[in-house]
Amino acid sequence: MLRMEYDNERKVFIDCEFRRFIPSALLRLGYIYPELNLSFSGNHIIITGDFSKYKIREIYRDVRHQIYREKIFQDTLDMRKNLYKMLAGQ
Repeated sequence: MLRMEYDNERKVFIDCEFRRFIPSALLRLGYIYPELNLSFSGNHIIITGDFSKYKIREIYRDVRHQIYREKIFQDTLDMRKNLYKMLAGQ
């Protein structure tokens, strides 16, 4: 669910099950959108700044993509570590 507040601020609702992935996702989003300020409060990622260079729909898509990408990364981390150990013969 997306909720827009002001012309220079947008909020993206994030389900609580995805909260632990937000800090890493915000780091990645910071280099994708360096002109925007990204923060997290409650159940929302808050995006502020000048949106004239961007399409809002693409920003929302990228926010969700980066959170899900981080979820996949963390969920498969142990499996990848074990695979690397096995391949290295440890």
